[in-house]
Amino acid sequence: MHGLRYRILAGTALALILAAPMVGLAQGPNKMAPAPTTASPPAALSVEQTATPAPAPSAAAPVEQAATPAPAAATPAEQASTPALAADPVAMTEQAAPADPLASLDPADRAIAEKVRDLLAATSDKIFASKKERAAAEAFYQNRNFLPLWLDKGVENARATSAIARLKHADADGLEVSDYKTPTFAGLGSDALAEAELKLTQAVLTYARHVQAGRFAYTRVSRNIELPQAMPEAADVLGTIAAASDAGKALDAFSPQHQEYQKLKAMLAELRANSGGKKSEAPRQVETIIANMERWRWYPRDLGKAHVIVNQPDFTLRVMHEGNQVWTTRIVIGKPSMPTPLLSETMKYITVNPTWHVPPSIVHNEYLPALAQDPTVLDRMGLRVSYSGGGVSIWQPPGPNNALGRIRFNFPNRFLVYQHDTNEKFMFASDVRAFSHGCMRIQDPAKYADVLLNLARPGDHWTTERVTRMFGAGEQDLALPPGSIWVHVTYQSAFVDDAGKLQLRRDVYGVDSRTIAAIKTERAVVEPPPEGKPEQQEVASGSGRRKAAPQPAAMSFFQSLFFGGRSPPPRPQRGVAYR
Repeated sequence: MHGLRYRILAGTALALILAAPMVGLAQGPNKMAPAPTTASPPAALSVEQTATPAPAPSAAAPVEQAATPAPAAATPAEQASTPALAADPVAMTEQAAPADPLASLDPADRAIAEKVRDLLAATSDKIFASKKERAAAEAFYQNRNFLPLWLDKGVENARATSAIARLKHADADGLEVSDYKTPTFAGLGSDALAEAELKLTQAVLTYARHVQAGRFAYTRVSRNIELPQAMPEAADVLGTIAAASDAGKALDAFSPQHQEYQKLKAMLAELRANSGGKKSEAPRQVETIIANMERWRWYPRDLGKAHVIVNQPDFTLRVMHEGNQVWTTRIVIGKPSMPTPLLSETMKYITVNPTWHVPPSIVHNEYLPALAQDPTVLDRMGLRVSYSGGGVSIWQPPGPNNALGRIRFNFPNRFLVYQHDTNEKFMFASDVRAFSHGCMRIQDPAKYADVLLNLARPGDHWTTERVTRMFGAGEQDLALPPGSIWVHVTYQSAFVDDAGKLQLRRDVYGVDSRTIAAIKTERAVVEPPPEGKPEQQEVASGSGRRKAAPQPAAMSFFQSLFFGGRSPPPRPQRGVAYR
């Protein structure tokens, strides 16, 4: 039993004085106190054992002291009948009760944090707009041990004050203040404070979505649109606000920052100031500005270092580089029955001496009826006709009379529209230039190609004369570096010119009226446009909604006609060019 007693005392002493020398070992097992009959607490050790370290053995120590044998291992019977006194009681306690993540919070914050945790854990959630938004908010609060974002020890903090001030001035961005209900924190108990905390979080998330991506999906306005309309991630919004020194400024940064939007915002403030700030008496131009600001939110935040801005109602095209206009020209856009779409794409290549493969819609709706009236009409137009398997193809070879002119500018898109030259130059003399089948005709395409090539390929030293020397019978492609030139086709019926004057244009496609109707009737949490089948989405109108007409089923056939059967060089897939 001497060995067992030694093990019990040694284990107990180590649990209390981890680094102290073991006392009494030099005295041998015969000097030990008798083993207790029950589990003795650490206090049973003598003062000398707990407070006085044993002297280190000297070189003159007796031989028998140094040669004291190690204690024998306990027998199985002794192990079974002896309590586990050597176990660390502190470690056992930690394993039994894990640390509370809210324990580090101030008591005033903790009371609210517990309620926030309970609200987020509740199965019924009437605060957040979607499960995804709620999950992001729950993860955000969990990562901060449910510490309130808008409260410090139960009192509204500077972050909340700044965010609420921004929401109460949402109309500065053409939004409705009533869409962002802000709570009052004063005089509330912990339950009500926790609910107010989450309601302000929800209002901030909604505002960030609306000011960045718009208040509704653009399919509510038209199916003739293909834009990113990128919503911010809820986690990014909350992380940005939490890290910002000024929450209001951080929220403002979610709005478009390019000059076209910012100029409209400043003009909106000026018009409202001149009208006494009474929105009910605001003129029609205020509604038009707000509709244009709403559409700008559908476009990319970064328009590109070098980009092209097409303004349909103004019938103009501008080339921009690092925020400055480097060139502009007149254009012709689609007629109202075949409107040019709104889109953002990158220019891939420029084709000199293009072949025009006539789209089937034009073949069947225009050229075949004309051919039935006059068998020679297509020859006089310089068109070629071929019949195969019961089908008909019509194309026009390169040349001065080609419907696409001498140059085509390619930014492949699902609408199969492009920019190109035209042999019908008289159209540019009209003030309202909506005559095409959907493509954009450029008044001075050679200069346009010169400008684009010098921006995208500055080392090649292009000139207008060099471009025109390429005119001939052979089709040639000039590739542009990927992403070097963005093309943004916009509908700016209201814009501020370089002199700071508001410019208004007629609503040639009725886009303004549908945007305003959607703002008034369809305002809701914006969802991204469904992918793949935009033709199935509903279109808002002043008298309700109607199902959009289906897209032509032969679009893939259009693309197969583009090269007329010849093998193209490696490059992005093309489509038929409407003109």
